[in-house]
Amino acid sequence: MSTCWNNVMSWSTEPEDDDAEGGPGAPRHRKGRAPRVSPDGLAAVAAGAVRFETARRGMLQQDLAMVLGRSRSAISARYTGRVPWSLDEIGRIAVLYGCRVSDLLTEAPVSRSPW
Repeated sequence: MSTCWNNVMSWSTEPEDDDAEGGPGAPRHRKGRAPRVSPDGLAAVAAGAVRFETARRGMLQQDLAMVLGRSRSAISARYTGRVPWSLDEIGRIAVLYGCRVSDLLTEAPVSRSPW
C-alpha cells in the first residue's frame, strides 16, 4: 500500500452497515475491516465538497440518496466520512450538479477577511 493511499485511508475495526458499504458481497478490506476516511485526505475533501454542493443547491441527503439509488443512511455515512464516496458516485454527482469531477475533488479556497 502506498504512502499516499495511507494518508487518505485508515483502518477501523468497527463493522459498517451493508448498505453504506455497498451491500453483502462487497469487497472487504483486511480481515473484514472497512476503510475509514482520514480527516485530511482526498476522500474527506470529496465528502466536504459533496456536502457543500448539495446544500448550495438546497438539496437534502434524502434527495441525493434517491438520485444515487442509496439509502439516506448510506449517504449520511459518506457525508460524515465513515465511508468514502466511490469514483462512480462522484461522477454521477458531478453530472447531476453540472460540474466537473475535479470540482468535487479539490479543496475550496479558504476565504480570508480583508479586515
